[in-house]
Amino acid sequence: MAITYKKNAQNVFSVPLYALFVFWFTISVLLAVFMSVIGYFVPSKICQIGIFVLWSLVAILAIWRAYSLTKSVIEAKTIGKYITQKDAEKQVTKSLLATMSVNRLQDTPFISVPSVRVCDSRPSHISVEVEKLAGMYEIDKMTEDINSSFRGKLANYAVTSAIITTDGLTYKFVLEDVATDKTWRPATIDDIKAEKYKIKLQEGLTVDLSERAMLSVWGKTGSKKTTVLFGMILQLFSMGADVRFIDGKDEFSAFKGFYPADKIVSDVDDVLNQLEDVLRLVKERQQIMAQESQKRQKIGLKASEVGLRPVVVVADEIGSIVAQMDNNQSKQFINGLVAIIQRGRSVGVSIFASTQDPSTDTLPQKVRQQFSTKILLGSANSDIQRMAFGEGATAGDIEDFRGFYTCDGLTNQPMKFYVCDLYSYDFNELGAFKKAYGIGLDVAY
Repeated sequence: MAITYKKNAQNVFSVPLYALFVFWFTISVLLAVFMSVIGYFVPSKICQIGIFVLWSLVAILAIWRAYSLTKSVIEAKTIGKYITQKDAEKQVTKSLLATMSVNRLQDTPFISVPSVRVCDSRPSHISVEVEKLAGMYEIDKMTEDINSSFRGKLANYAVTSAIITTDGLTYKFVLEDVATDKTWRPATIDDIKAEKYKIKLQEGLTVDLSERAMLSVWGKTGSKKTTVLFGMILQLFSMGADVRFIDGKDEFSAFKGFYPADKIVSDVDDVLNQLEDVLRLVKERQQIMAQESQKRQKIGLKASEVGLRPVVVVADEIGSIVAQMDNNQSKQFINGLVAIIQRGRSVGVSIFASTQDPSTDTLPQKVRQQFSTKILLGSANSDIQRMAFGEGATAGDIEDFRGFYTCDGLTNQPMKFYVCDLYSYDFNELGAFKKAYGIGLDVAY
């Protein structure tokens, strides 16, 4: 809720005394003390009642303030984070006042200053919400105010995602440590060895496939979509996953030298047969899960808890695959994807899909909305961002090897994504994938 500021004699805007809690608390204490002194010298029933009422008011105010502070500290998780958040809120408010990013009340000495809420989720990010009042300017200028507010130990944090909520009432910003490179850069073979069902996407971001099984990567040609997929494939091989390749541009055919050739398909008929085979696996696993639930007398079991090997369908350049199909084949393909997406997570079956853009004619809405982790690489206009995430991420160009991502349960709005670096230590070479596959052959489930 907006706070009203008043211009004082020095032409400086400040919160009026009567709007401050400390003012009313001090007045209450002084009145209670004054009444107690009078009651001491002039004892009467009326004085006693007055003393009781005033000290009760002081107690109520103190308890309410203590409750409010305790609740805020609990929400912040630590006292240190609470202090950091409050200090950041003050600094943002100062920046808004300095640039007059406020609602001026015409013909009065008052202005309405938007409420500011900061949530410290470091090391992941810091989020800032600013109330949008009438007359406030565009989000790009507001971003400058937010960036200028973070100094000292938070100086490395800058806005990477800025949106206005769909109801138009709030600016929402995500700030990340832009001075720290979050690129996942494997240097040794041990770096690509992944825990079962765990995929590392960048430093500080690991996805558990038993909880978030479906992942999509979008980006124009040259945005490094395939590099992102290769980084995940290395880890899938190393954990012994059963990977099924739907190869839209023959990127994975080189794996046939060491990987089962029947699991790498590109022809339309083979693609449809592959999906049918995966759906058969899903049905078999559903029966296994039902038996295990009955055996253990427990519902809601995960495939990882039952010891099922992860099965991952890696579909690269879906748009080029769909382009080769007639209407019936396309419908069969999309229905197969939807069936796997809807039933696969609970039985350890995932889909990693990549295409150039999330437009409806490539992947229907009913498919796009099922992906729990979404990555959009490179620069994209607001329409493409909304197709991918349901909202815009930011305006302007994105540097090479970067993008944005959302992850259900982990993010509230798009956050900056760093493409993995497989080139510095030759993990883009075929031999690295062969070694990873060899490691996975020894992994027992």
